[in-house]
Amino acid sequence: MVDRRKALRGAARVAVSLGIASYILYDVNRGHLLRALMQVRPQYLAEAILLYAVGQVLSGLKWAMLGRSVGLKRPWGEYIRFYFIGMFFNIFGLSTLGGDLVRALYLGGGHRLGLAINSVMFDRGSGLAILMALGSVALLLYPQPHLPWLLTAAAIGGGIALIVSWWTCPRLVRLLPEHNALRRQVEVDLLPFWRDSWLLVRVGLVSLAFHLSQVLVQYVLVQAAGAQVPLSYCLVFHPILSVMMALPVSLGGFGVREGGYLYFLTQIDVDDSIAVTTGLLWWAMSVLVGLIGGVMFLAS
Repeated sequence: MVDRRKALRGAARVAVSLGIASYILYDVNRGHLLRALMQVRPQYLAEAILLYAVGQVLSGLKWAMLGRSVGLKRPWGEYIRFYFIGMFFNIFGLSTLGGDLVRALYLGGGHRLGLAINSVMFDRGSGLAILMALGSVALLLYPQPHLPWLLTAAAIGGGIALIVSWWTCPRLVRLLPEHNALRRQVEVDLLPFWRDSWLLVRVGLVSLAFHLSQVLVQYVLVQAAGAQVPLSYCLVFHPILSVMMALPVSLGGFGVREGGYLYFLTQIDVDDSIAVTTGLLWWAMSVLVGLIGGVMFLAS
């Protein structure tokens, strides 16, 4: 029964990805799309790849702060190497979970796997909270009249709710039954991270720097595809699009990513072929940087 459910979930993800991709190929002029792909500006693409790689290094350093705070005293460089190896395995996975497990296995070294997994979980959770907070603040500072008010309200409200819930999580879980698995996970396994206020501040700042670097990547990628968008708009749509891609509803974000770019960029009159090209460039860039982790994996 479990295998059947997994198979059904996998088939549903494939169907979503293929369905969105089919709609894009039907809706977007294929000749224009091919022309946009042929006219990609290599210099801007190279800048985006470099920025993206620097952002992944920052994310690896943030994870190192968390892991080292609970006694996983690996060198900083090893954390970065494990992070890139995890990115490599994400290329072949249905979501980021595969890569997260791989980097936890490397960090735990076969002896402290539970602690390593906890550091990865907290890394993911804190990053999501900061990302949504960034999106909420951007929408408040730079209201976007072309976006539906319901989407705007959901993004702002969801972001504020998530960041408040994250920082108050150790107190919120007390509302759950004493033997609840989630409450035990937070109160026993993850509590050391929340107890260190200075650690939370440092992790938050590095996470903010990482997400801002990825916003800059969006800004440069659109230029590589042949268009210009305001940086303030990248601050708004990047967090929403990142959450959409992280949802386990597609095959590694395929289709959802391109459809998301198509929706958000055409709202500000960017040609639909350029919007889809930007999404494909994001995918190609993540694969290229992920292959760095592949080289590290083979070398180790």
